[in-house]
Amino acid sequence: MPVAKSERGVMKRSISVEVLRDCALNTVHEVPQTGIDLKGKVDKWKRNSRTGFITKVTNRQELLCAILPCLRWMRAYDIKSNLMKDIIAGLTVGVMVIPQSMSYAKLAGLPVQYGLYSAFMPVFAYAIWGSSRQLAVGPVALVSLLVSTSLTAIVDPVNENGSIDETKQMHYNRLAIETALLVGVVYLAMGLLRLGFVTVFMSHAVISGFTTGAAVIIAMSQVKYFFGYEVERFKVLHTGIQNLFGNIEYFDWRTFLMGSICLAVLILMKLIGKHYENKWMRAIGPLVVTTLSILITWGFKIDIPIIESIPKGLPPVTVTDLKFHDFNDLITPVLVVTIVGFMESIAIAKQLASKHKYNIDASQELIGLGMSNFIGSIFGAYPITGSFSRSAVNNDSGAMSGISGICTASMVGLVLLVLTPVFEEMPLATLAAIVISGVLNLLDFDEAIYLWRVHKLDFFIWFISFLGTIFLGAEKGIGIAVIISLLSVIYESAYPHTAVLGKLPGTNVYRNIKQYPNAQRYNQLIIARIDAPLYFANIQHVREKMQKYEQNALNADSINGKEEIKFMIVDCSPVSHIDSSALHILKEMCIDYRNRDVQLCICNPNIKVMVKLVSSGLVELIGEDYIFVSTQDAVQACLIELESSEQLDEEAP
Repeated sequence: MPVAKSERGVMKRSISVEVLRDCALNTVHEVPQTGIDLKGKVDKWKRNSRTGFITKVTNRQELLCAILPCLRWMRAYDIKSNLMKDIIAGLTVGVMVIPQSMSYAKLAGLPVQYGLYSAFMPVFAYAIWGSSRQLAVGPVALVSLLVSTSLTAIVDPVNENGSIDETKQMHYNRLAIETALLVGVVYLAMGLLRLGFVTVFMSHAVISGFTTGAAVIIAMSQVKYFFGYEVERFKVLHTGIQNLFGNIEYFDWRTFLMGSICLAVLILMKLIGKHYENKWMRAIGPLVVTTLSILITWGFKIDIPIIESIPKGLPPVTVTDLKFHDFNDLITPVLVVTIVGFMESIAIAKQLASKHKYNIDASQELIGLGMSNFIGSIFGAYPITGSFSRSAVNNDSGAMSGISGICTASMVGLVLLVLTPVFEEMPLATLAAIVISGVLNLLDFDEAIYLWRVHKLDFFIWFISFLGTIFLGAEKGIGIAVIISLLSVIYESAYPHTAVLGKLPGTNVYRNIKQYPNAQRYNQLIIARIDAPLYFANIQHVREKMQKYEQNALNADSINGKEEIKFMIVDCSPVSHIDSSALHILKEMCIDYRNRDVQLCICNPNIKVMVKLVSSGLVELIGEDYIFVSTQDAVQACLIELESSEQLDEEAP
């Protein structure tokens, strides 16, 4: 860097204004060129646009793989070593998903066959268009709860006395299928526009609080099947408790005993499978309780509520029955289901991909889920997404590709064709036990304890998200969760970290004086660092922090006999960007400093920031001699200038 000479004849290492001006004019001298090559960018955009928005491809084969992601694993598929693993994994998940899907359909307020429909065609579709090789898609508890709470606000098929209005139920069923189709369209649009990054705005604390609250609501909604009498539907915890115990005189000990035993068996099998690392024990739990409860109910002729009727045969084509008369009312449910479904799916997909050392494209995953929901809606499915529990079982059982999903869907299809009469004797209490057992994994109170110990603000966010879900409902809960996430991002951005720096003894390194109390500080000199980009939302806060640092330094200097601050040195190395609002405030600060005989110094701004400083005239206002390449250079120059100033004052008559 050039060595510039100040008015007092003191040599200082600073970045010359000529170099900065050359940067602004895109001329290569002593710093890299940063000008925008507009023609080059246009040409690049034209090249990329020829391949479409789905993914960047270089040849026809890659384009075909972008349209059909299953071709990626098919090309390298080893039939001899992988086929049997996929078949076993697919059948294992099939054993698990059949009773689970019927349970989740009941949770969604739909007849149980819709759960089987949702575990059939959508699974085939995901095997073709999905990007994860181990993800098991289908009905899940969270999405089922959101479907129930959202659609009952439009039409509630349950009468006050607990009976079902068949006309309203048909309307409700159609709304669920329409929701699946619209969710599929939204997923596809997001995937084509490569909006897979949107979920990063949902913090882990927010997601954990929401899912824990939703798990409580789901479990509470299933207790009525244990008690053996109808309870009016509810969306919040306190209303559910009131409704549940309002008709306690109708309590049926037989259903309670059946449900409790099934739940105890499921939990016990999970614990045994976890303790002994037995993958089969966890997977066959739902099938075991289903089989036993059907045999007991049928063999002993126990008079407790059962499924009663399941239509036999493959799912009908329902797309011709969709009318979308309630389109405006479906917008909110569709957006909520889309957000929650994708968050749940992408989380487990990325985890499994990491274990098997391949990458997940979030935008391609959106397309896979979109096609699954879209095609599923044509054949009577309600919204689906990736399942945590079934994906874990699929992975533990050795799944290597989408063939496992094809095997799972084929097994569900076989049940629809042949075995539906068997499941008609299944007690509703058993379905409830399967749901409760499934959502126990969503309870994440350990995370709350961890956050309380590690990060109090994140604990507060978790707690608000949790309370909002259980006391305001799942829809409002996810709304609160999204708002809290955005507010936390805005808060962190609007109140960036800043620090006063001191020199570590024996080095030229400057660090936060709070972290290193023994760091050396200088009278009449403030060294500050800004650890964020500067823009309209945070520049006022930064200004206030600089004023606070100055006041603190004045108080300290007055004790040492020095009552003036002469230099404000600002380390801008972490500042990646600066906008026009920040430039205006910096000008005001610079003028204010100059009026009080304080010199502002800037250290190590990056090339983008330097260009803005030059073009805005701030370099000229600050002075070209007061922009430095390092904090050490700035401190040395300021100390030399202070010393020279004191000598001149002493020599003055």
